[in-house]
Amino acid sequence: MDRHLADTDQKKRRDKFFCQLARRYLEEGQSDKTSWLPVPEAMGAAGYSDSEIRHFLERLAEDGWIEIKDHAQATSIDARLTSAGRARAQVMCTDASFAR
Repeated sequence: MDRHLADTDQKKRRDKFFCQLARRYLEEGQSDKTSWLPVPEAMGAAGYSDSEIRHFLERLAEDGWIEIKDHAQATSIDARLTSAGRARAQVMCTDASFAR
């Protein structure tokens, strides 16, 4: 039972992470000309550890919601939403408008 609660909490944190990433990507216009958004250091400041950020990014990429461009440097990761990710953000992140 405790494992189920831990998995649920982890999923909620991943969903929250995704919504924060989607907001930055779609609302703040921080992506470059090729639509890549540097995953901000602010994600760490928001209470996510480096390993948690990497795990969430990997899972979101596996789900098809984002694409990752991982540089040789461990601290430099760019991501962009896929069309499925944009659609998912519109459904999941109801507190922000993702119409574009």
